[in-house]
Amino acid sequence: MTADAGLPAGSCAVLIGVSAYEHAEFPAIRAARNSLQAMQSLLADPALCGWPAERITIIANPSSAAELADRIADLAEATTGVLLLYYVGHGVLSARGELCLTVTSTRPNRPKITGLPWETLAEVLRICPARTRLAILDCCFAGQAIEALGAASSRDLADITHVDGVYTLTATTRNRTAHVPPPGQQDTACTSFTGELLDLIRSGIPGKSPWLTFSDIYPELRQRLQAKGLPAPSQRGTDTAHQFPFTANSANHAGGTARTLKFRGGDSRSETSNDPEPVRDGQLQQSRVLTDTLRGVWSIADVYWKAYALARIADAVAAADPDRAAQLATDAERIAKSNTVRWQESVQCRVVETMAITDPDRAERIARSITSKGWRAHALARIAVAMAATDPERATQLAAEAKRKANWMGRPARKAVRSLVIEAMATIDPDRAERIARSIINKDWKEHALARVAGAATATDPDRAERIARSLTNGESASILARVAGAVAATDPDRAERIARSLTNGYWKASALTSIAGTVAATDPDRAVQLATEAERIAGSLTDEYWKASALTSIAGTVAATDPDRAAHLATEAERIARSLTDTERTASALARIAGTVAATDPDRAAHLATEAERIARSLTDTKEKASVLASIAEAVARRVDQRAV
Repeated sequence: MTADAGLPAGSCAVLIGVSAYEHAEFPAIRAARNSLQAMQSLLADPALCGWPAERITIIANPSSAAELADRIADLAEATTGVLLLYYVGHGVLSARGELCLTVTSTRPNRPKITGLPWETLAEVLRICPARTRLAILDCCFAGQAIEALGAASSRDLADITHVDGVYTLTATTRNRTAHVPPPGQQDTACTSFTGELLDLIRSGIPGKSPWLTFSDIYPELRQRLQAKGLPAPSQRGTDTAHQFPFTANSANHAGGTARTLKFRGGDSRSETSNDPEPVRDGQLQQSRVLTDTLRGVWSIADVYWKAYALARIADAVAAADPDRAAQLATDAERIAKSNTVRWQESVQCRVVETMAITDPDRAERIARSITSKGWRAHALARIAVAMAATDPERATQLAAEAKRKANWMGRPARKAVRSLVIEAMATIDPDRAERIARSIINKDWKEHALARVAGAATATDPDRAERIARSLTNGESASILARVAGAVAATDPDRAERIARSLTNGYWKASALTSIAGTVAATDPDRAVQLATEAERIAGSLTDEYWKASALTSIAGTVAATDPDRAAHLATEAERIARSLTDTERTASALARIAGTVAATDPDRAAHLATEAERIARSLTDTKEKASVLASIAEAVARRVDQRAV
C-alpha cells in the first residue's frame, strides 16, 4: 500500500508520545519516546503499513492539554478517510474514575483540568467526518477508553451512516496499569505493549491473508502478552472498523531464502522465505490491489450497494480464498440486514449463492430467515443452482420448494425463480429441464429458460447446448455458442472453429476464436496463431470501442504465453482505447479487465492500471456505478490471482 494506492484520500495518522514530565510524581518514560518513533517507522514502512510520510503527524511531549486537544480536533475535522490516533504515555484517573491522558505539564492532583480527558477525544472521534476511526492507547487504565466509546456511544455511532466505525485497541483493561521495561533497559526498548505489537506485525501471522486486520492481530497479541505475564490488552469495535487492513502480512514472505520484493511505491526491500513456493512479486501486487479495492468498497456510503459489491467480490474470491470469501459474505449479510430502507433481501440472495459453495448449511439458514416469501424462494433457488453438481439430491429438494413458493408470486418474480430452478435442473436432469422450459407458453419466458438450460449444458452436453442455442432468437444465442465452441475445442477443434465462424456477432465471434486459439496453442501452434490473428482483425473492426478494447484484452491474455511482445502490444492498444472512452464507468471497467489480463506478465503495470481504475471508480457520483465498477476490479484481480494459485 502506498499513498496513491488504496489508502483513502484524506486519511491522517496522529501519533502522540509523552516521555518527559514536569512533576516528579510522573516518572519519565524513555520507552515512550522509542515507541513513538517505532510506531512512526511501522506506519511509514512500504512493506508493512505503507502510510505516506505527509499523512503522519507526530506530536512529541506536548505541554498544553488544551492546545493538544485543539490540534487533534483540527486534524480530525480535516480527515475524511481513515483517522488513526496513537497515544503512549501516562494515563491517570480523575476523582470520578475517568481516564485522562497526560501531557508534560499535567498535575497529578488535577488530571482532568491539566490533562486531556479521554471523553474529550471520544467526542472528537464521534463527530469527525472520517469513515474509519482507529485508536491505539498505550497507557495505564486505557480500558476506560473502551467504555467511553461503547455502550450508549456505540448507538450514536451506528446511526452515522457515512462511517465504517470506530476501533479501539488498548494496552490494558479499565483498572490495570500498563507495563514498561525496567529503567535500565528503556534507552533502547519500547513499552511492553507497543513493542509486542510491533514484533507481531513485523513477524506476521502464518496462515492469514496477505493483509492483516485488527481481527487478525488482536487474538495473537493478547496471547503473546499473556504468555509473558504482561497485562492483557482490550479491544472494542463498532461496525466494520476491525476489518480495516492495517498491515501487510510479512509471514507470507518471511523465512530463509533471500529475495527482493517490489512495492508499488518503487521501493524494494530484501526479504527472506523458507516457503517451498514463495509469493511472487505479481501475486503480492495483486493481493494488495484486491485489498485496496475492498477499501474503496468500504467507502461506499450507500449500505445496499456496499453490501452488493462485497457479495460479488466474495463470489469472485471463493475458489482462491474461501475463508476470506466467507468473511466478506458475512459482512455483506450483516450490512444488508442493517438496511431497513431498501431491498436487503436481494443482497442476502447474492450472499447465499456464495456461501452455498463453502457452507451450504449456513446458506440455507440465511435463505430461510428471509421474511419475504418471494426473496426466500429466490434464495433457495440460487442455492439449488450452486449445489446442483455437488449435491444433486439436496439441490432437487430446494429447487422443488422454490418452485412451489414461486406459484404464489407475481409474474416477474415467478419468472426469475423458475429460470433458476430450470438452471439447477439442467445440471441434474437436463432432459426434464428442457421439457419444462419448452412447456412454457410465453415466448420470452420460454427462450430465457431455454438459454438457462443451454448455458448449463455447454460443458457437459455441448450437442444439446448448440441445438438449443441455434433455436433462440432473444440475443443470448451468440454468447452460448461461443461458450460451446470453447468447450469442444479440446476434443474437436474443427467443430469448434465451424461454430465460431458461424457467428454473426463480431464480439462473440472474436471471443470464440480467441478461446479456441488458447486451447489448441500447445498442440497446433500454427493454427492458434492463425485464429488469434483473425480474432484480432475482427476485434479491430468492431464499432463499439468498449467491446473492441474488451476483445483485444482477451486476445492479449491468450497469446501472452507464446508471444509476449504481441500480447503487450494488444494490451497497450486496449489501454489506449479504454482511455479514449467518454464514459468514465466504461473506462474504469476496461482498465480493470486489462489489469487482470496482464497480471501474470507485468504485475507492476497491472497494479498501476487497477489502481487507476479504482481511482476513477471512487470519483463516480452514481453509487450503483461505483459499486459495480469496484466489484468488477476486484473480480478481475481475484480471478487472476485464483488462476495463479495465490
